[in-house]
Amino acid sequence: MNEATIIEWLLQLRPIGVAFFIGFVPALIARWKRHPMTPWYLYGLACALLAWPAVALPAIHALLVRPRVKPPEQISQQRRRTSALALLKEESMRSYPSWIAELRRKSPAGIERRRYAYEHLGPGEALALVRERAEPGDKHAVSYRHRDVHLGYVPRRHRWIAEAIDDGLRLLAIVETVKTGGVFRRRATFVGTRIIVLSDGR
Repeated sequence: MNEATIIEWLLQLRPIGVAFFIGFVPALIARWKRHPMTPWYLYGLACALLAWPAVALPAIHALLVRPRVKPPEQISQQRRRTSALALLKEESMRSYPSWIAELRRKSPAGIERRRYAYEHLGPGEALALVRERAEPGDKHAVSYRHRDVHLGYVPRRHRWIAEAIDDGLRLLAIVETVKTGGVFRRRATFVGTRIIVLSDGR
């Protein structure tokens, strides 16, 4: 490859490099407006590859699009979760670590638990503990429920939870951690909880 060919090749690459750089302009504006950057970068890059002055189109578009505002129900949910996490930090509050067992299986209603947990659970979310007396093979079965969805069970090694419920103690579960995985379909791989002893119901 002679010197003239190399220079010609570099001159051809230069506009492409400029396009990759200019494509960041609408992405940065999108970030400032609290929008995801990736689609706006691709939008700007496509316009810049056609003709770099065309990047003004996605830049103006990004400026005109309103920032995302959380709906009232999401704000209220975030406040509830924050309050629950603050409750766990109270020194006078008795709480014990646990997790949701059998998360990989589908619920009795056919709901994919890991997908549901990924979409609906987060640190601070409250879960109900339901005594499952009819569960075959485990007389100490206690299930986790969220909005009446069966998420799984308290691990068998934590049989004290069933005994505490039977003794009349009021217990509540708070989600502490949600680990996620998957590439094409995101889902929860582990949900850690804290069991709170609210009061002696006797």
